[in-house]
Amino acid sequence: MKFRARTTIGKRTVAMAVGASLLLVLFVAGLAFANSIGAARVAENARSLHWANATLGTSSLTRAALVQAVTFVGLEDQGLVTDEDVAYATEQVVASYDELKHLEDIAGTSPSSALLIHFVAEVSGAVTALDEGRVDEARNVVIGDMEGAYIDLVDSLQTEQVTIQAAIEDNTAAAARMNGYVVFILTLAIPGSAVVIYWWIARRQLREYRLNSEIELEGERAINRAKDSFLAGLSHELRTPLTSIYGFAEILTDGDGAGPEQTKEIAQIIANEAAEMTRMVDDLLTGSRMDSSGIEVDLAPTNVRDVVESAITPFQRAGLAIEWSATDAAVSTDAGRLRHILINLLSNAARHGGDKIGIEVSQAGDTVGIEVWDNGRGVSEDQIEKLFDRFIHNGAAPLLTGSVGLGLAIASRLATMLGGRLAYQRYAGKTYFIVNLPVLAPAQGDDAIESESVADVIREMSG
Repeated sequence: MKFRARTTIGKRTVAMAVGASLLLVLFVAGLAFANSIGAARVAENARSLHWANATLGTSSLTRAALVQAVTFVGLEDQGLVTDEDVAYATEQVVASYDELKHLEDIAGTSPSSALLIHFVAEVSGAVTALDEGRVDEARNVVIGDMEGAYIDLVDSLQTEQVTIQAAIEDNTAAAARMNGYVVFILTLAIPGSAVVIYWWIARRQLREYRLNSEIELEGERAINRAKDSFLAGLSHELRTPLTSIYGFAEILTDGDGAGPEQTKEIAQIIANEAAEMTRMVDDLLTGSRMDSSGIEVDLAPTNVRDVVESAITPFQRAGLAIEWSATDAAVSTDAGRLRHILINLLSNAARHGGDKIGIEVSQAGDTVGIEVWDNGRGVSEDQIEKLFDRFIHNGAAPLLTGSVGLGLAIASRLATMLGGRLAYQRYAGKTYFIVNLPVLAPAQGDDAIESESVADVIREMSG
């Protein structure tokens, strides 16, 4: 649980860090985009200012060149200037006029564009009149209409220059503020974000820790409740045989009217109850050793028939009829542990099975199968998967009443330690607990069972 919690917190931390980084990148990118827009505006204003300056200068040069050309044409008649001077002045007018036309073409949305068009038209009229020799008309245009258009254009261009310069200053200041914001984000916001993220992660970790602590505490409470329930059940199960032993021992001690047959019967009951109590104590000790230091198994060649016979003898003496047949197959096992398994299975059949109980031992290939069966109702389907777990309870009662809930679990663990396995099968109205062990040597003797066992039939049907 702690590992999963740490993994979850780690994933959340990475996700938050990535998210914060993305937000920061987006924010900085937005500022950079805004800054680029501001820079573009500054560049556009700079181009407009350059156009206004160029138009103002070119219009002034054009006016001066046209005045000079008109003056030179008049002075030429008086012999004060030469033809070369007039030609030069005319070339200057044409050059200035061409530049002015170019500025008119690129005026765009300038507020002075209309006035520039009007001024260019007046200049064009004066140039045409001058080319056609209408000097007086050209002079009147230059002095009159063109001069008025020039004054209006200069006023407009100067106003536009002031406006554009102010816009450039505003955009430059805005760009500087944007740069300041970016510097602030990079120097302060990133550490601040890291602090906020760390605080959020720490709060989530604290919440996870409290939740895990509550889960662990509830788990410990559940374990304590299970221990209390187990001890209560154990006390009840041990009290039952002890009560019988104590009661019948008192009868024997008093000796009032108990004949030989009755005495023998009472002694047998005491022996049976003592054997059952011994089995439960053995289960408790074996389970405890498995959980702590472990138990040792002493593997040695063992005749399965001998172990089966030693396991069923106490039950037969107690008056329990057991049908059994066994081969003389030899296995490498711990005879004491195998006997413990069989006693648990027989006790389980006697307590919870039907009125018929049996053991069959058979050999199939390299496996020896020991089948303990009874004709009882078996186990419900929803409990089969839990059948070999410890302390299995169904409601308030153990799965197999009359036990401490360890018998089948101990038998299954011991079978595994002996190199085999314990399985449960329901077949043909009977319940089978099957212990499979690896064979040591081929079966010997005339009593060997050659027919297939129930386990073999079940394996063939399932295969």
